[in-house]
Amino acid sequence: MIMNVLVIGGAGKSGRRVVEKLKSNSIHVYSTVRDLKNVTTSELLFSWDDTCNWSDVLRGQDAIFIVHPDTSIPEAQDQIKALVEYAKNAAVKKLVLLSSRGQESVLACENVIKNSALRWTIVRSAWFNQNFTEGHFSYGIQTGEVVFMADTVKEPFVDLDDLSEVVVACLLQEKHDGQIYEVTGDELFTFKEAVSMIAEQMDKSVEYRAVSGDVYFDLLVQHGLPAEAAKHLVFAFSEILDGRNRTIGNGVQRVLERTPKKFQSFVQKNFTLT
Repeated sequence: MIMNVLVIGGAGKSGRRVVEKLKSNSIHVYSTVRDLKNVTTSELLFSWDDTCNWSDVLRGQDAIFIVHPDTSIPEAQDQIKALVEYAKNAAVKKLVLLSSRGQESVLACENVIKNSALRWTIVRSAWFNQNFTEGHFSYGIQTGEVVFMADTVKEPFVDLDDLSEVVVACLLQEKHDGQIYEVTGDELFTFKEAVSMIAEQMDKSVEYRAVSGDVYFDLLVQHGLPAEAAKHLVFAFSEILDGRNRTIGNGVQRVLERTPKKFQSFVQKNFTLT
């Protein structure tokens, strides 16, 4: 049985919700933090760049939900490999990796998990609904202009309540071992359409402006992102926004045996008239 779960990235958008749902299932959960001064009794210090305490962090854990900052960066594969070895030495039973859809650059990390000789599940997620409330686009929604490098491409935005429920099922139920799930909503919208729905709900003018990769790079650097990091983000976004993800996955239906939450329901719940 899975009784103890480590959530790497437990303070993030997806990890936080997974922690909450695991606790409601009476699972003993630890989440990781990167700053020692923020560590509480249910949190453990963890850094992808320093393995010195990994043995202590993994000791006694039955399963791990892995949220890496970016599985498409070159060093991610070696970091995931190292984590797998520490997990095996600590007798961890199950690994669940949060991955992305349509990125060839993340397949190396997925293959490390698949070849780990441990029980595993890979969850490939679409863009989160919650990027409009607590993530990538929330500032633009509030200020009246969302700027991004997606033009007419459509995306099946997924609600994090659905995603986290899928992850918890994959962590706790053996029937999901060895599976790769594409977790998406069941409707396709352009980013402009999504922003327009939010603006209508708020009865507020919010414009969506599509820009080129070069322009978006300049904007990221202007806002303080290091050039190398900005360059990688533009590359990653161009990879996943070229139309390859203009498909609807069936992960929510396969795991939860129900339809995904509607984007319109998310909008009505989270945005009010200004």
